This record gives sequence, C-alpha cells and structure tokens, in this order.
Amino acid sequence: MLTARRTPKPAANRVTQRLFKLPLRLVIRPVRRTLRAPEGRVSRWLVVALLVLYGIIAWMLPRGDSLSFTAAEAASASHRYGLLSFEIENFLDKWLHRVYTAFPWTDTGTADRERDLARYLELVPLIRSVEFNVLEESSKDTVAPAALAERQRELDDLLSERDGLRDSVEEYLESAISARLVEVGLNVAGDFIWPPVDFRIDNPPSVLVISPRDRIDRAETILIEPDISVADMERIEKLLLEENNLSAAIMRTGGLASYPNVISSTRDLLPTLEVAAHEWVHAYLFFYPLGRSFFSGGQMVELNETLANIVGNEIGGEAWAQLTGNPAPVREPPPPFTSPDEPPAPEPEPGEFDFFRFMRDTRVRADELLAAGETDEAETWMERRRVELQDNGYFIRKINQAFFAFNGSYGDSPSSVSPTAHQMWELRQQENGSAGLLKAVRGVSTYSEFEALLDARGIAVGR
Repeated sequence: MLTARRTPKPAANRVTQRLFKLPLRLVIRPVRRTLRAPEGRVSRWLVVALLVLYGIIAWMLPRGDSLSFTAAEAASASHRYGLLSFEIENFLDKWLHRVYTAFPWTDTGTADRERDLARYLELVPLIRSVEFNVLEESSKDTVAPAALAERQRELDDLLSERDGLRDSVEEYLESAISARLVEVGLNVAGDFIWPPVDFRIDNPPSVLVISPRDRIDRAETILIEPDISVADMERIEKLLLEENNLSAAIMRTGGLASYPNVISSTRDLLPTLEVAAHEWVHAYLFFYPLGRSFFSGGQMVELNETLANIVGNEIGGEAWAQLTGNPAPVREPPPPFTSPDEPPAPEPEPGEFDFFRFMRDTRVRADELLAAGETDEAETWMERRRVELQDNGYFIRKINQAFFAFNGSYGDSPSSVSPTAHQMWELRQQENGSAGLLKAVRGVSTYSEFEALLDARGIAVGR
C-alpha cells in the first residue's frame, strides 16, 4: 500500500499550537462577553456562528505528528479537487451578487433573466463545438500555431460571455426549482425553503472510485480535478491495480452536493434542472437521519442516491415544464428487477439494442464470476462487453469493479442489481408524488429501518 507521511519539526508544532489557540482567543472571549451582556439573547446567533467557525478551523488544522494517506489518496494527490477553495471562491460571490441584484436600480426583471437564459442555452452547444475544434487543431500531425491561437481566442470569448451570464441564469433557475418545491409542500413556511436552492454552473469534479478486485464494493471515493487528462486517469488506475491490487476507475460527474452545489456547464436545460434538484435533495437530507447515514456507506449510499434521483428528476422536470411551457416529462417506473435466480427477461427484438438489459446482464455475470473466485475472468468479461458497447455506439472508457461499484449506487441505474428503485417507486405511488416519498423516507437511519417501512406499507422486502 502506498503511504505518505509527514513528520513536522518541533518548530512547526509550535506554529500549529499557536494557530489552534488563536481561534480560542478570537471566539471564547467574545462568547463570554456576549453571554454576560444584557442583550445576550439577541447575540446568540453570533455566538453560534463563531463556534461553527472555530469548529471548521479546528477540523482543518493537522492533528498529531503525522498525516497518513490511503493508497488512492497518495496516487491521486497531484490531481485532488480543491473543494475548500471552491466553497470560499463561490459561496460569498453568489450571495454578494444576490445582495447587489436586490437594489431597486439593478436591472433584474424576469424578461432580462429569460433573455440571459436563452443566450446561455445557445452558448452551450457552441462551446462544445469550439472545444472540439481546439482539440482537433491541437491533435494534428503539424500544428498551425496561428490557427490554434484563433480557435482558442474564439473559445475564450464564448466562455467569457457564458460566465458573464452565469449569475443571472443560476438565480433564475434556482427560483424556478424553489417555486416548485413550495408548490409540492417542501417549504418550511411560506416561500422559505431550507436549505435554499443554491448551485454554481461550473465543471464538477471527477471521482476516483476504489473497489476490491474480488468483489464489487464502493470502498473509497475521492474527488478529482475535472480537467484531468485521460493519460493521467490511466496512470493512476494502473498504479493502484499493479501496486495495490485495487480496482480503480476515474469517472466524470454531472454534479456535486457541496454548497453551493456544482452543476455541469455542458448540460442542456432539462438535465441541468434535474441534476440541480438532485443535489438539493442531498443538501435537504443532510438535516435528517437518512442524509447523515450516507457516510455509513453501502446500502445507505444506495438509498440516498436512488431517492435523490427519483425526487430530483421529478422536481427538475416540473420546473422545466414551468419555464418552457412544455408538458413535464412522463416518469416511468424503473425496468423490472430480476434476481439471478429468476428466469431471464425476453430477448429484445432482432436488430434492437437494449442498453439497460445489456448492462444489467454484464453486472450479473461479473458478480457470478467474482463470487466463484474467477477475478481475471470477470475482468476479461467486463472488458469484452465494453468493446461490444462501442460496436453499438456506446462509448465508456473503462468498465470494471469500481465502475459498477459507483454506478450501482443508483438503484435505477442499469449497473444496479438491487430492487431499491422499484421499492422506492412503490412508496412514491402510495405517497402520490416525490415530495411525499421524500418525507416518508427521510427519517430512516439504517437499512433495517427502511425494510421495516416497506413491510409496514405492504411492499416486498428483500434483495
């Protein structure tokens, strides 16, 4: 296992101790004065804010005399995503923009935001096209510097225009999702929603997912910078495989549940709203047992992600319908779940390719081979199926245990071999909508509690 250790010198220890004591001086003394003052009740929110700030600083400072890293953390250290820097850069920026646009002389009417959104949506495919042109120009055997520079200037101009519209577009879409959340009863009181819908349209991080080779299990997930090259992805994955006998896969993501949440800038309007609502559900669940149980891993990750998919898609689709005037997308139940012991589903019609069934069959067979101890055969099978996907027009860079461990966390994904999505759907039907489903499941803190809820509702339990 790769391990990196750092042993601070005594002088560094003294600096750390002073840094740790500084928040004490900055927080404890004002707290004492505040609590003793006659107006102490009025200042309690200030006290809470200061204590939270102290907790964050204390958590960020090194503890002990060494820092240890897992093999995956060490292998990906030079490509880790800077979540803290993203939060610092974007949290205040977005809220300062909201304060600015609240002034009466600021031009922030609905018509202006609709115009900004329309132009933003025009820019998305244009940026994709020019990015491809830059890549094509830079990949030629003989690169023409002038032509490449012109393509890059064109891309920079489009990105600059997009970023100039971003704050307005984000607030317009946030208000659309918020309005829908109020309509379905997920508000606290009146128009107040907690937490507020808040996201940044940007490049979300990729994820490095780790699984043991002898089974499919999401053992570790690490955020990776979004612009990592394919060559660096391959290098990290190969290093972990050869030196640590771990299955690893680095994959792009559509969003991240930070605060503000990060939503991919390359998506069209409907998927943008769906992902934004999905990530808001994660933020909402943080204040309930189900969301906090996410960090237990395993089945609790699956419950959180499947619920966020179902609710996020429905809320996002309804917000899209309100913005565009089109009917909301019809949400179909997940494809029937078939356990490996049941008869296989009918074969698709000749000439048709069923991606969902193909991936489900790939996962089931991989599980069977791994359970029989045939790890190499399972990996050969998954790679053969990946090549077959390419022949049918589906391009996935890597399919291995880590790939299925990550994508299988979403119960409505073809990479899942769990009935969770169907169970959630049945609950949703009983609750007459996704808002009722969210309220019904948010208090669950263990998988056995989820099974007890299913049993109480007359829904089949079991995997």
